[in-house]
Amino acid sequence: MGLRTICDHIIDIAQNAVDSGTEEATLRIVEKREESFYFSVVDRGKGISSESLESVLDPFYTEKRKKVKFGLGLPILKFAAESTGGEFRIRSVEGSGTEVSARFLLSSIDCQPVGDVPSTLFVVITLSGRVDWSIERLLDDEGYAFSSSQFREAFGNDCFTSPVKMKMVLTILQEAEISLGGLSDVR
Repeated sequence: MGLRTICDHIIDIAQNAVDSGTEEATLRIVEKREESFYFSVVDRGKGISSESLESVLDPFYTEKRKKVKFGLGLPILKFAAESTGGEFRIRSVEGSGTEVSARFLLSSIDCQPVGDVPSTLFVVITLSGRVDWSIERLLDDEGYAFSSSQFREAFGNDCFTSPVKMKMVLTILQEAEISLGGLSDVR
């Protein structure tokens, strides 16, 4: 996966949360136009032992079962955020969950583009039908919040698998972003 935008990092960290076995997760995005972009992902999954917490920032460390043993997501996120003068944090308690957060300074020449926030939120809530996501999005002083369970209540349990309902969910997310004055060119 190419992590070309900040939104790509959000999806990568959200996938880690899903892989942790969590049933609930929270994504918070706070953006100050032309200043900073902050996000955090909190899960209640298996967590990371204190012994392994340092290792997760090693690009050659992974707990996932795969042929090539690389876990580049966290180290690349840390590098990308800190390259802008921002910061990266990871906190975890084994058996209780993990919080990953990053802040990017948007004015830095080294800052990646933000990317498509509504599409990213859509991808996050459709990563796994068993995870209930709570999402908060703030842009300057305005914002919106929702949970994947709210969409299920409104559109039915198949809202993340039925193409017609999925399009409705994406349209709602795009309209919410436009209402904040973001993504004026969403089509």
